[in-house]
Amino acid sequence: MIYKLIEKFNKNIITLFFIVVGFVSCIDQETEEFDVPTGNVNDIQPNTLFTTSTNPDDNMSIVFRSYSTDAASYSWDFGDGNTSTEPNPDYTYAEGGLYKVKLTTESSDGLFASDSSNVSPMFVDFGFEMIDTEVSFDNQTSGANSLVWDFGDGDTLEWDSEDTEEDPNFSPVHVYISDATVAATLTATNFLGDKISVTKNIEGLVFSTVPNFSFTTSSLTATFIDASILATTHSWDFGDGSAVSSEVNPTHTYSTDGTYSVTLTTTNDSGVSKSITKAVPVGGVEPTFEAVVLNSTCNDHTSNTSDNADAWDMTPNSKVVDDILGTIDSPYRAIWYNSDLADWLATNCGDADEQPGSTGDGNKFGTNAGAGRGVKINEACRRLYQVVAVEAGVEYTFTIDTRSEAEGVNTEVFILNNEITTEENILDNADVYFNITNDFNSSKSSSSNDTFTTTTFTFEATANKIVIYVRASGAVDSSHEVFIDNIDIITPGF
Repeated sequence: MIYKLIEKFNKNIITLFFIVVGFVSCIDQETEEFDVPTGNVNDIQPNTLFTTSTNPDDNMSIVFRSYSTDAASYSWDFGDGNTSTEPNPDYTYAEGGLYKVKLTTESSDGLFASDSSNVSPMFVDFGFEMIDTEVSFDNQTSGANSLVWDFGDGDTLEWDSEDTEEDPNFSPVHVYISDATVAATLTATNFLGDKISVTKNIEGLVFSTVPNFSFTTSSLTATFIDASILATTHSWDFGDGSAVSSEVNPTHTYSTDGTYSVTLTTTNDSGVSKSITKAVPVGGVEPTFEAVVLNSTCNDHTSNTSDNADAWDMTPNSKVVDDILGTIDSPYRAIWYNSDLADWLATNCGDADEQPGSTGDGNKFGTNAGAGRGVKINEACRRLYQVVAVEAGVEYTFTIDTRSEAEGVNTEVFILNNEITTEENILDNADVYFNITNDFNSSKSSSSNDTFTTTTFTFEATANKIVIYVRASGAVDSSHEVFIDNIDIITPGF
């Protein structure tokens, strides 16, 4: 009995086995072979991250370190047009500045990731040249957002990148009042707020002689009075071909009347020489007072730079902001207010703005050494205008510093003998006309006084007031400007 049950069970097992095998065989015949999946089947994005640091031995070199996950390749864009495929490059920039760096990685599964960051490489250094106690600094810094000059004598000067490297404060000139050795420091801040300082000793300064003199005339005889500083020797050239005089206060008689260029050269204890030249008229009318040009150095009211140009506006403001006194009544409006001429310009020149602009691009090396502001003509209808009291018959010397930013932008100077209301027949109202055509200089650098051109001429006043009138019809925009400084009238004997 038991044997039959086992036999029957075995037959059932065998039968079930063949049924299963047949079923599996049926399925296998109707489906493809299974392949194991590869790649990022879950679409998990890789991570890309990098850090930056400045090479301690070179502030223009940036160290890049990637912390990317699953990165099979790297693509760096350094923001200056250059690239790299290294995982961790060290890159040296040719120019300082602010750059946006981007890293893109590709994973082994062909997925991309990216990261970006700003870097601000910066090079800081300066050189300098000395003439007596005047030091011209040559700033070699690249990539600074702002600068602070500490000259080591208590004076400081600031510069901002918005002013551009052509601003005089980028490479300033500083005059020391002591010959002691000082440490000058330049502190530069990059576009990310990091600071770097460079300090150099300024030594070997020598006190300079400063030549100066006044004079009086009687008929053809001129008497000269020395007013020089630190002068041990004097050399007078009277401008008429006569022998040079070494007297301190000489008297000289000319053979004919006229205006002579007299040069005084003085030398100090160290053997350093400097010269000054003045126009000396003889045989003419002797003045009884000095002609005064208001804001001749273009450096007044600099706390409100628009008021700095009021002394040269034919319709000055009724109020100006004084650096010390605050808001005050205009010192100019009571002397002149030529609205008729301003209206004529607005109608016939096509521009309602007849006043000059105020500018930080002044001549720091002219007769007003150390001043930083000036005035400018940057539109065809802008004019410089000022009424000055003079004496008829007196021969005056006029001087002006100009710099045309584009070639062919000539500066016309008129000394008018009355207040005109139109520019028609303007030469009929001029005691003298001078066209400045040699002052083109595109550089704004103040490392030498070759930047500006000084023009000097004499005129004999025909009335008891004159109008200084300057225009530049070729000055039509910010690329065709005329910068002007140190506008003055020199009265003989004063």
